[in-house]
Amino acid sequence: MRATPALRGALVAGLVGLVVVLAGCGAARRPDIPVPPPPAATAPVEAPSDGVSLSALGFTYGPVDRVFVPVGAQVSSRVDQPDNVTVVLTAPPAADLLAFYRRTAAANGFAVTADAPAARTLTFAGFGWAGTFTGDDRASALLLRPAA
Repeated sequence: MRATPALRGALVAGLVGLVVVLAGCGAARRPDIPVPPPPAATAPVEAPSDGVSLSALGFTYGPVDRVFVPVGAQVSSRVDQPDNVTVVLTAPPAADLLAFYRRTAAANGFAVTADAPAARTLTFAGFGWAGTFTGDDRASALLLRPAA
């Protein structure tokens, strides 16, 4: 079954909407959630054997040598700006990506500030940046923003 132009447009609009919502979610800190102290800037980087760094993918903003994308992941959209780094992924599945980010964030010196497996959401902070991963059956997104 081929997707009609209208269906393709709706899917693209939905993904763009997801990115916009994620960007807005990271904009303000909630005062009721304590912010962990930042990890030492000298924390070692543990490059996962199954991952490629954002710097290797051409990203320049954020902790690009400490954040990874799984090898073979399908990146459908990306933003690389001083105040917003976003990677939208259509594969692997969100549950696999959540496990990947749970493992690699902590291993690379980030403090996990929230982990909601049922919602497929993970938030983490460190090195002057706050990160959020979220996904569903259609797409997933990783958002990095400078910490306030």
